[in-house]
Amino acid sequence: MRQWNRPSFQCQTCPTHGVGLNYSPSSPNLPPVAQVFLGIDYGSRRVGLSHADELGFAFPLPAATAEDAETRFLQIGKEITRLKVTLLVLGYPLSVEGERTKRCDEVDAFAAELTRRFSIPVEKIDEALTSQAADDIGGRKPRSARERQDQARSGERDSRAAAVLLQDFLNSRGIGS
Repeated sequence: MRQWNRPSFQCQTCPTHGVGLNYSPSSPNLPPVAQVFLGIDYGSRRVGLSHADELGFAFPLPAATAEDAETRFLQIGKEITRLKVTLLVLGYPLSVEGERTKRCDEVDAFAAELTRRFSIPVEKIDEALTSQAADDIGGRKPRSARERQDQARSGERDSRAAAVLLQDFLNSRGIGS
């Protein structure tokens, strides 16, 4: 019987984790290499959420819209668990000039709480103009004040903004391109 030589590959060292991966088709216990991202557009009443993996396409998820913060954290935790998230990408409200704003302290506290609760790295990125960009993509334009209120309450715009900021993050890292 003929014996086949199996190829062995050496991947480059991961710049984020500093880990190289030796791959051989006969290696049964390979470490996971997939990254799963959860984009977060923080708001004191609604938290927009989006999802992407190493393929590099971000898309909105249902927003965390519960009345109280504790229930919103539970909603976020369910998405983290369901998607097996490895990195949280949080919009950071810098001014157009790139300076800290008053809301930065509130977002810093939220980021610290995410880290405490879920033990997942949080990367903060400038969220400037993401809500405006979210208005330009997807979703039906509200025709009345009532429709505008309903969309706001649902968190649909917030989750589209989370998808825009997550896509910006992915593009800036060359992920999926």
